[in-house]
Amino acid sequence: MPMMTYEPFWRMMDERRISTYSLEVDYGLNKALIHRLKHNKNMNLSSIDYICELFCCPVEDVVVHIRKNCGGS
Repeated sequence: MPMMTYEPFWRMMDERRISTYSLEVDYGLNKALIHRLKHNKNMNLSSIDYICELFCCPVEDVVVHIRKNCGGS
């Protein structure tokens, strides 16, 4: 299970009726960035910031952290 997921981004895209095709053609996102979003791959913060600016949304609409067992001493 990944520690970060872009599931909120895809929910937002679904709510706004924006397709993957539209992300590339209408919004200018490159295929590599879309691939990283689709497959929960690592992404730098400047890319996430760019997405937030592009879609006028907070970061929690793009990515969420999934906790693993946080066992402490």
